[in-house]
Amino acid sequence: MQSTEVLVYVERATPRLRYTVDLIFRTFLGWKYNLTTDDSLLAFASGPLLIYTADPLRYEVGLRIKSVDLLFEKGLKEQRLAPAYLEELPVLFRTHQRYDIPFDPFAAIFYLISRYEEYLPHVADQHDRFQAKGSFMQEQGLLEKPLVDYYALLLAVHLRKRWPELPLPNRQYRFVPTIDVDQLYFFREKGPLRTLYGLANAVQQADWNGLQQRWEVLRGKREDPFDTYEYMLQLHKRCGGDATYFFLLGDYGGHDNAHSPFREAFRELVKSTADHFSVGLHPSYRSNLQPDLIDRERRLLEDILHRPVVKSRQHFLKVKLPGTYQQLIKRDFEADFSMAYATHLGFRSGTATVHPFYDLDTESPTALWIYPTCVMDVTLQQYLELSPELATERIRRLINEVKVVEGTFVSLWHNSSLSEQGPWKGWRAVYEQLLAEAHPDV
Repeated sequence: MQSTEVLVYVERATPRLRYTVDLIFRTFLGWKYNLTTDDSLLAFASGPLLIYTADPLRYEVGLRIKSVDLLFEKGLKEQRLAPAYLEELPVLFRTHQRYDIPFDPFAAIFYLISRYEEYLPHVADQHDRFQAKGSFMQEQGLLEKPLVDYYALLLAVHLRKRWPELPLPNRQYRFVPTIDVDQLYFFREKGPLRTLYGLANAVQQADWNGLQQRWEVLRGKREDPFDTYEYMLQLHKRCGGDATYFFLLGDYGGHDNAHSPFREAFRELVKSTADHFSVGLHPSYRSNLQPDLIDRERRLLEDILHRPVVKSRQHFLKVKLPGTYQQLIKRDFEADFSMAYATHLGFRSGTATVHPFYDLDTESPTALWIYPTCVMDVTLQQYLELSPELATERIRRLINEVKVVEGTFVSLWHNSSLSEQGPWKGWRAVYEQLLAEAHPDV
């Protein structure tokens, strides 16, 4: 019986190359492989063989792919990206038809998934975030395509054509719903000063309906509009019982509007949520400038939960590479869910597959796993200004894209956007439809 281990021959095994080969074969395809720089092994290869060199045609065996320079370089430089099409698939780093695959899928995958372009000079937005409109994928109209997954699967197709004994890629569609809790309540549990300020502000603006609602909530005559936790609990239970909640514990002020984690209502809500779902930290906006705040906020959350907190999502999706992730790695976080754009839907790192972060600053793979998030409620309602009906259709298209490549569909919603208040009127139906269509059994 022939071996189903893929022998990958390269002339030089750099950290970038080792990471990319392992990512493709182990993480994306679930296959065994052996990476070698010993060309004497080629004469004895009886199973699947892939040749990845600058001049692969000098070898008369194996699946031959011409390498471009990217995985063998050090440092950063502008890359010449002239997108072409292989049948209907947009490809990067096109080479020539005489090669078995006429582009470099290894370089293309690494470029997208490492977020190479985010390390280069760019114009950030007002929150110091890399902008979707400045990304190669958005410029080419490809942001809503998980190209990295397509490239890995294309490579698998070519290898299986020559070596049918290779198994099908070991992939399985998954759905990971996530909830960000920026404010526990709209009116309740804000302390006397914030409560008085809210009442005075409503009077000043002559918001009599809001004032009446606030007063009824504070007197216990009406539910707080952001108190959607029981609704979410029942909804998630009906759809498989899986979700991850991220709680903001930063000090109040600026862009951080969290409730005090010392209030009993806050602590009880966090603990009751953790009885049913996974809980992670929502590092405050200010923690990007003052990383020591991460330690404080995490410690507060762990004191409530009495267990380690190893998952995070940045408030405002405020990710600045590589610094944001380096701070998480330094603190032994295991997973981050911030890989998304606030302003656009789609796949910021080009993939719908959970993957380890590669740090281009240190030229090394890391133990931090990235959960790409491709849809957020605020993106749909605020930035794209979609109606609930159009939002549902856009979500459906993203779900289908992820299902095609058998990836992981990660959604981001807020307790506040399920309030059925103001601009969020009608959006419960959007989330209910998302859960129904994204569930693996659908």
